[in-house]
Amino acid sequence: MQKILFSIFVGIGYGLQALKKPATWAAIALLVALLWWKGRHAEAGKVVHREAPIEFKPLAADGAAPAANEAPGTVAAAASDEIADAIAAGVTDPEKLPVMSSRQLEVAVGRFHKDNLRLPNDADELIAQKYLVGVPPAPPGKRYVLDLSPIQMRLVSK
Repeated sequence: MQKILFSIFVGIGYGLQALKKPATWAAIALLVALLWWKGRHAEAGKVVHREAPIEFKPLAADGAAPAANEAPGTVAAAASDEIADAIAAGVTDPEKLPVMSSRQLEVAVGRFHKDNLRLPNDADELIAQKYLVGVPPAPPGKRYVLDLSPIQMRLVSK
């Protein structure tokens, strides 16, 4: 035990002597600068490689056919399909019907997860961090809720 303590104190003594040399301080400064640069570079990478935000396109509950200039697989066609699927599954409460395409939400949640290494807490977080843009404010007495299983955004009472 005495040999171990002696070795520790000798090592500390040599370490303190090394701090008197400018080369030691230069190596410490270089290490700190590299760690700082690595952190800044990682943050800059998030901004440089970030894709454009997802434009909010609400689903229409009326099941209207796509316009003449829209292909059958576009958001309008998918909108009526998603709402029709929800109604076929027995959803009658309008607060449980989705208000946005699940595919668009999957992309926005995926991008959020890729950048932040976690899932969003709520729809407001996706909107605040600009993963979803063009989202109209919720009607009075309502708020947006994000369900992650399955991924959908709905309007519910506060």
